[in-house]
Amino acid sequence: MAASVASFAQGELGRRLGARSAAPEDASSEPSAAGAATARNDRGDRICGLAAFKRIKKIGEGAYGTVLKARDRRTGEVVAIKSARDGSSEAAAAALLREAALLAACAGNTAVVALREVVRSESGGLHLVMDFGGPSLHDIISERRRRHDRPFTESEARRMMAQLLAGVGSMHARGIIHRDLKPGNVLVGENDRRLKICDLGLARSTAEPPLDVQLEGTLGYIAPEALMCQKDCAEPVDIWALGCIMAELVSGEMLFQEDDEYTQLASIVVLLGIRDQVSQMSLGVSEQPSKLREKVPEERLSPAGFDVLRGLLEYDPKDRLTAAVAQMMPWFEDKQDFRVP
Repeated sequence: MAASVASFAQGELGRRLGARSAAPEDASSEPSAAGAATARNDRGDRICGLAAFKRIKKIGEGAYGTVLKARDRRTGEVVAIKSARDGSSEAAAAALLREAALLAACAGNTAVVALREVVRSESGGLHLVMDFGGPSLHDIISERRRRHDRPFTESEARRMMAQLLAGVGSMHARGIIHRDLKPGNVLVGENDRRLKICDLGLARSTAEPPLDVQLEGTLGYIAPEALMCQKDCAEPVDIWALGCIMAELVSGEMLFQEDDEYTQLASIVVLLGIRDQVSQMSLGVSEQPSKLREKVPEERLSPAGFDVLRGLLEYDPKDRLTAAVAQMMPWFEDKQDFRVP
Protein backbone atom coordinates (compact mmCIF):
# COMPACT_ATOMS: atom_id res chain seq x y z
CA MET A 1 0.00 0.00 0.00
CA ALA A 2 2.86 2.34 0.78
CA ALA A 3 3.86 2.08 -2.84
CA SER A 4 0.31 2.98 -3.89
CA VAL A 5 0.30 6.12 -1.81
CA ALA A 6 3.82 7.12 -2.80
CA SER A 7 3.29 6.55 -6.50
CA PHE A 8 0.10 8.58 -6.49
CA ALA A 9 1.56 11.41 -4.45
CA GLN A 10 4.67 11.65 -6.60
CA GLY A 11 3.08 10.78 -9.93
CA GLU A 12 -0.53 11.74 -10.43
CA LEU A 13 -0.54 14.67 -8.01
CA GLY A 14 2.75 15.86 -9.40
CA ARG A 15 1.37 15.66 -12.93
CA ARG A 16 -1.74 17.64 -12.01
CA LEU A 17 -0.17 20.24 -9.80
CA GLY A 18 3.23 20.78 -11.34
CA ALA A 19 5.96 22.18 -9.17
CA ARG A 20 3.66 24.42 -7.08
CA SER A 21 1.94 23.32 -3.88
CA ALA A 22 0.50 26.56 -2.59
CA ALA A 23 -1.75 26.54 0.47
CA PRO A 24 -5.52 26.16 -0.10
CA GLU A 25 -8.00 28.97 0.22
CA ASP A 26 -11.69 28.82 1.12
CA ALA A 27 -13.59 27.29 -1.81
CA SER A 28 -16.59 29.46 -1.01
CA SER A 29 -14.96 32.38 -2.87
CA GLU A 30 -15.98 31.49 -6.41
CA PRO A 31 -13.98 33.12 -9.22
CA SER A 32 -16.10 35.12 -11.66
CA ALA A 33 -14.12 34.37 -14.80
CA ALA A 34 -15.18 31.06 -16.35
CA GLY A 35 -12.00 31.16 -18.40
CA ALA A 36 -10.02 30.51 -15.23
CA ALA A 37 -11.48 27.01 -15.08
CA THR A 38 -8.30 25.47 -16.44
CA ALA A 39 -4.61 26.23 -16.18
CA ARG A 40 -1.36 24.65 -17.24
CA ASN A 41 1.49 23.40 -15.17
CA ASP A 42 5.15 23.58 -16.16
CA ARG A 43 4.84 20.42 -18.25
CA GLY A 44 1.81 21.63 -20.22
CA ASP A 45 -0.79 19.37 -18.59
CA ARG A 46 -4.21 20.89 -18.11
CA ILE A 47 -5.34 21.38 -14.49
CA CYS A 48 -8.98 22.01 -13.71
CA GLY A 49 -9.57 25.26 -11.84
CA LEU A 50 -12.05 25.96 -9.06
CA ALA A 51 -14.11 28.12 -11.43
CA ALA A 52 -15.23 24.91 -13.16
CA PHE A 53 -17.54 24.32 -10.19
CA LYS A 54 -20.63 26.27 -9.10
CA ARG A 55 -21.20 26.37 -5.36
CA ILE A 56 -24.59 25.07 -4.16
CA LYS A 57 -24.23 25.17 -0.38
CA LYS A 58 -21.96 24.38 2.55
CA ILE A 59 -22.56 20.87 3.87
CA GLY A 60 -19.82 20.49 6.45
CA GLU A 61 -17.50 22.52 8.61
CA GLY A 62 -14.99 21.66 11.28
CA ALA A 63 -11.51 22.28 12.60
CA TYR A 64 -10.06 21.07 9.29
CA GLY A 65 -12.02 23.52 7.13
CA THR A 66 -15.16 23.25 4.99
CA VAL A 67 -16.93 20.89 2.60
CA LEU A 68 -19.16 22.36 -0.11
CA LYS A 69 -21.81 20.82 -2.30
CA ALA A 70 -21.14 22.06 -5.83
CA ARG A 71 -22.00 21.38 -9.46
CA ASP A 72 -19.41 20.63 -12.12
CA ARG A 73 -20.07 23.17 -14.89
CA ARG A 74 -18.52 20.80 -17.44
CA THR A 75 -20.76 17.78 -16.76
CA GLY A 76 -23.61 19.02 -14.59
CA GLU A 77 -22.76 16.44 -11.94
CA VAL A 78 -23.04 17.25 -8.24
CA VAL A 79 -19.78 16.88 -6.29
CA ALA A 80 -18.31 17.65 -2.86
CA ILE A 81 -15.32 19.99 -2.52
CA LYS A 82 -13.11 19.94 0.57
CA SER A 83 -10.95 22.94 1.44
CA ALA A 84 -8.56 23.56 4.32
CA ARG A 85 -9.51 26.25 6.82
CA ASP A 86 -6.05 27.80 7.14
CA GLY A 87 -5.32 28.79 3.57
CA SER A 88 -2.00 30.35 4.52
CA SER A 89 -0.61 27.14 6.04
CA GLU A 90 1.73 24.93 4.06
CA ALA A 91 0.87 22.16 6.53
CA ALA A 92 -2.80 22.42 5.53
CA ALA A 93 -1.90 22.02 1.86
CA ALA A 94 0.29 19.02 2.69
CA ALA A 95 -2.56 17.47 4.70
CA LEU A 96 -4.96 17.82 1.75
CA LEU A 97 -2.48 16.18 -0.60
CA ARG A 98 -1.89 13.40 1.91
CA GLU A 99 -5.62 12.76 2.16
CA ALA A 100 -5.85 12.77 -1.63
CA ALA A 101 -3.14 10.11 -1.80
CA LEU A 102 -4.95 7.92 0.73
CA LEU A 103 -8.26 8.31 -1.11
CA ALA A 104 -6.51 7.39 -4.35
CA ALA A 105 -5.13 4.26 -2.68
CA CYS A 106 -8.76 3.34 -1.86
CA ALA A 107 -9.81 3.57 -5.52
CA GLY A 108 -12.16 0.71 -6.36
CA ASN A 109 -13.42 0.35 -2.79
CA THR A 110 -17.13 1.00 -3.31
CA ALA A 111 -17.64 1.75 0.40
CA VAL A 112 -15.22 4.72 0.37
CA VAL A 113 -16.09 8.05 -1.24
CA ALA A 114 -14.22 8.44 -4.54
CA LEU A 115 -11.66 11.18 -5.19
CA ARG A 116 -12.27 12.80 -8.59
CA GLU A 117 -9.47 15.32 -8.81
CA VAL A 118 -7.41 17.94 -7.04
CA VAL A 119 -8.18 21.45 -8.31
CA ARG A 120 -6.49 24.83 -7.93
CA SER A 121 -8.10 28.20 -7.32
CA GLU A 122 -6.93 31.39 -9.04
CA SER A 123 -4.53 32.12 -6.19
CA GLY A 124 -3.04 28.63 -6.36
CA GLY A 125 -4.92 27.11 -3.41
CA LEU A 126 -5.70 23.39 -3.57
CA HIS A 127 -9.07 21.66 -3.07
CA LEU A 128 -10.22 18.05 -3.16
CA VAL A 129 -13.13 17.22 -5.47
CA MET A 130 -14.98 14.04 -4.51
CA ASP A 131 -18.17 12.23 -5.36
CA PHE A 132 -21.15 13.68 -3.52
CA GLY A 133 -22.30 10.95 -1.14
CA GLY A 134 -25.54 12.28 0.32
CA PRO A 135 -26.44 12.94 3.96
CA SER A 136 -24.41 11.45 6.79
CA LEU A 137 -25.47 8.39 8.73
CA HIS A 138 -25.50 10.68 11.78
CA ASP A 139 -28.16 12.82 10.09
CA ILE A 140 -30.17 9.73 9.16
CA ILE A 141 -30.05 8.40 12.74
CA SER A 142 -31.05 11.81 14.14
CA GLU A 143 -33.91 12.19 11.66
CA ARG A 144 -35.17 8.70 12.39
CA ARG A 145 -35.11 9.41 16.12
CA ARG A 146 -36.97 12.69 15.61
CA ARG A 147 -39.64 11.35 13.26
CA HIS A 148 -40.12 7.77 14.46
CA ASP A 149 -38.56 7.73 17.95
CA ARG A 150 -37.08 4.29 17.35
CA PRO A 151 -33.74 2.84 16.28
CA PHE A 152 -33.05 0.74 13.20
CA THR A 153 -34.26 -2.84 13.13
CA GLU A 154 -31.72 -5.62 13.46
CA SER A 155 -32.13 -6.46 9.77
CA GLU A 156 -31.43 -2.85 8.76
CA ALA A 157 -28.40 -2.70 11.06
CA ARG A 158 -27.05 -5.96 9.62
CA ARG A 159 -27.22 -4.62 6.07
CA MET A 160 -25.38 -1.45 7.03
CA MET A 161 -22.74 -3.26 9.09
CA ALA A 162 -22.09 -5.66 6.19
CA GLN A 163 -21.23 -2.69 3.97
CA LEU A 164 -19.09 -0.95 6.60
CA LEU A 165 -17.15 -4.09 7.49
CA ALA A 166 -16.50 -4.80 3.81
CA GLY A 167 -15.31 -1.24 3.24
CA VAL A 168 -13.09 -1.13 6.31
CA GLY A 169 -11.77 -4.60 5.53
CA SER A 170 -10.72 -3.42 2.07
CA MET A 171 -9.03 -0.36 3.57
CA HIS A 172 -7.13 -2.52 6.04
CA ALA A 173 -6.10 -4.93 3.28
CA ARG A 174 -4.53 -1.95 1.51
CA GLY A 175 -2.74 -0.87 4.68
CA ILE A 176 -4.97 2.11 5.51
CA ILE A 177 -6.41 2.84 8.97
CA HIS A 178 -9.21 5.42 9.07
CA ARG A 179 -8.83 6.38 12.77
CA ASP A 180 -12.02 8.50 12.93
CA LEU A 181 -14.92 6.24 12.02
CA LYS A 182 -18.27 7.51 13.28
CA PRO A 183 -21.78 8.04 11.84
CA GLY A 184 -20.80 11.58 10.83
CA ASN A 185 -18.08 10.15 8.56
CA VAL A 186 -20.39 7.70 6.80
CA LEU A 187 -22.51 9.00 3.92
CA VAL A 188 -25.81 7.51 2.74
CA GLY A 189 -26.47 7.67 -1.01
CA GLU A 190 -29.54 9.71 -1.91
CA ASN A 191 -30.51 7.35 -4.72
CA ASP A 192 -28.98 3.91 -4.14
CA ARG A 193 -28.76 4.36 -0.33
CA ARG A 194 -25.39 2.68 -0.25
CA LEU A 195 -22.97 3.67 2.49
CA LYS A 196 -19.71 5.50 1.78
CA ILE A 197 -16.92 6.12 4.29
CA CYS A 198 -15.54 9.66 4.03
CA ASP A 199 -13.08 12.10 5.65
CA LEU A 200 -9.68 10.42 5.68
CA GLY A 201 -8.11 13.47 7.28
CA LEU A 202 -6.85 11.46 10.27
CA ALA A 203 -6.19 8.27 8.32
CA ARG A 204 -2.71 6.84 8.00
CA SER A 205 -0.83 4.09 6.24
CA THR A 206 0.44 1.12 8.23
CA ALA A 207 3.72 1.61 6.37
CA GLU A 208 4.26 4.93 8.15
CA PRO A 209 6.23 5.01 11.41
CA PRO A 210 4.09 5.19 14.59
CA LEU A 211 2.69 8.64 15.26
CA ASP A 212 3.61 10.74 18.26
CA VAL A 213 1.48 9.79 21.24
CA GLN A 214 -1.57 12.05 21.12
CA LEU A 215 -5.33 11.62 21.36
CA GLU A 216 -7.05 11.96 17.98
CA GLY A 217 -10.52 11.02 16.82
CA THR A 218 -14.01 11.62 18.17
CA LEU A 219 -14.94 10.87 21.77
CA GLY A 220 -17.55 8.16 21.91
CA TYR A 221 -15.85 6.12 19.18
CA ILE A 222 -12.21 6.07 20.33
CA ALA A 223 -10.82 2.66 21.30
CA PRO A 224 -9.48 2.19 24.85
CA GLU A 225 -5.89 1.75 23.67
CA ALA A 226 -6.12 5.07 21.84
CA LEU A 227 -7.66 6.72 24.91
CA MET A 228 -4.56 5.60 26.81
CA CYS A 229 -2.39 7.06 24.01
CA GLN A 230 -0.62 3.81 23.22
CA LYS A 231 1.85 4.33 20.40
CA ASP A 232 1.18 1.15 18.44
CA CYS A 233 -2.56 1.64 17.79
CA ALA A 234 -3.48 -0.06 14.52
CA GLU A 235 -6.43 -1.55 12.63
CA PRO A 236 -8.33 -2.61 15.79
CA VAL A 237 -9.15 1.05 16.53
CA ASP A 238 -11.40 1.03 13.45
CA ILE A 239 -13.01 -2.24 14.55
CA TRP A 240 -13.85 -0.74 17.95
CA ALA A 241 -15.44 2.29 16.27
CA LEU A 242 -17.57 -0.02 14.10
CA GLY A 243 -18.75 -1.74 17.28
CA CYS A 244 -19.81 1.63 18.68
CA ILE A 245 -21.65 2.42 15.44
CA MET A 246 -23.38 -0.98 15.48
CA ALA A 247 -24.58 -0.47 19.06
CA GLU A 248 -25.87 2.99 18.13
CA LEU A 249 -27.80 1.62 15.15
CA VAL A 250 -29.71 -0.96 17.17
CA SER A 251 -30.12 1.05 20.40
CA GLY A 252 -30.77 4.49 18.94
CA GLU A 253 -28.20 6.27 21.09
CA MET A 254 -24.44 6.62 21.40
CA LEU A 255 -22.85 3.86 23.44
CA PHE A 256 -20.51 6.30 25.19
CA GLN A 257 -21.51 9.93 25.74
CA GLU A 258 -18.83 11.16 28.12
CA ASP A 259 -17.22 14.59 27.81
CA ASP A 260 -13.58 13.57 28.34
CA GLU A 261 -11.32 10.62 27.74
CA TYR A 262 -10.93 9.74 31.41
CA THR A 263 -14.62 9.25 32.15
CA GLN A 264 -15.08 7.48 28.83
CA LEU A 265 -12.33 5.00 29.68
CA ALA A 266 -13.95 4.40 33.06
CA SER A 267 -17.33 3.87 31.35
CA ILE A 268 -15.76 1.33 29.00
CA VAL A 269 -14.43 -0.67 31.94
CA VAL A 270 -17.82 -0.53 33.69
CA LEU A 271 -19.66 -1.58 30.53
CA LEU A 272 -17.35 -4.43 29.51
CA GLY A 273 -16.66 -5.60 33.05
CA ILE A 274 -13.50 -6.95 34.66
CA ARG A 275 -12.59 -10.49 33.81
CA ASP A 276 -11.52 -13.05 36.36
CA GLN A 277 -7.88 -13.12 35.21
CA VAL A 278 -7.66 -9.38 35.84
CA SER A 279 -9.33 -9.58 39.25
CA GLN A 280 -6.76 -12.16 40.33
CA MET A 281 -3.92 -9.68 39.77
CA SER A 282 -2.67 -7.49 42.59
CA LEU A 283 -4.63 -4.48 41.38
CA GLY A 284 -7.16 -4.13 44.15
CA VAL A 285 -10.10 -4.84 41.82
CA SER A 286 -12.60 -7.67 41.83
CA GLU A 287 -14.30 -9.49 38.98
CA GLN A 288 -17.21 -7.55 37.49
CA PRO A 289 -19.64 -8.91 34.89
CA SER A 290 -20.14 -7.24 31.53
CA LYS A 291 -23.19 -4.97 31.23
CA LEU A 292 -23.13 -4.84 27.44
CA ARG A 293 -26.15 -7.13 27.14
CA GLU A 294 -28.12 -4.84 29.42
CA LYS A 295 -27.25 -1.92 27.15
CA VAL A 296 -28.22 -3.85 24.01
CA PRO A 297 -30.97 -6.31 25.05
CA GLU A 298 -32.01 -9.38 23.07
CA GLU A 299 -35.21 -7.73 21.84
CA ARG A 300 -32.98 -5.31 19.95
CA LEU A 301 -30.22 -7.73 18.90
CA SER A 302 -30.27 -11.51 18.51
CA PRO A 303 -27.61 -13.79 20.06
CA ALA A 304 -25.90 -14.09 16.65
CA GLY A 305 -25.79 -10.32 16.30
CA PHE A 306 -24.59 -9.91 19.86
CA ASP A 307 -21.69 -12.27 19.14
CA VAL A 308 -20.57 -9.84 16.43
CA LEU A 309 -21.01 -6.78 18.65
CA ARG A 310 -19.13 -8.36 21.54
CA GLY A 311 -16.31 -9.36 19.21
CA LEU A 312 -15.99 -5.82 17.84
CA LEU A 313 -15.93 -4.34 21.34
CA GLU A 314 -13.29 -6.54 22.97
CA TYR A 315 -11.25 -4.41 25.37
CA ASP A 316 -7.94 -5.93 24.31
CA PRO A 317 -7.24 -5.07 20.65
CA LYS A 318 -5.58 -8.47 20.16
CA ASP A 319 -8.90 -10.16 21.00
CA ARG A 320 -11.04 -8.04 18.69
CA LEU A 321 -12.49 -9.46 15.50
CA THR A 322 -10.97 -8.43 12.21
CA ALA A 323 -13.28 -7.06 9.55
CA ALA A 324 -12.74 -10.17 7.43
CA VAL A 325 -13.56 -12.59 10.27
CA ALA A 326 -16.61 -10.58 11.35
CA GLN A 327 -18.10 -10.81 7.86
CA MET A 328 -17.93 -14.62 8.02
CA MET A 329 -19.95 -14.89 11.24
CA PRO A 330 -23.44 -16.50 11.12
CA TRP A 331 -25.20 -13.14 11.60
CA PHE A 332 -24.22 -12.15 8.04
CA GLU A 333 -25.30 -15.34 6.28
CA ASP A 334 -28.51 -13.71 4.97
CA LYS A 335 -27.34 -10.33 3.64
CA GLN A 336 -30.06 -9.85 0.98
CA ASP A 337 -29.79 -6.31 -0.39
CA PHE A 338 -27.70 -3.67 1.38
CA ARG A 339 -30.01 -0.68 0.98
CA VAL A 340 -30.79 1.52 3.96
CA PRO A 341 -34.59 1.75 4.19
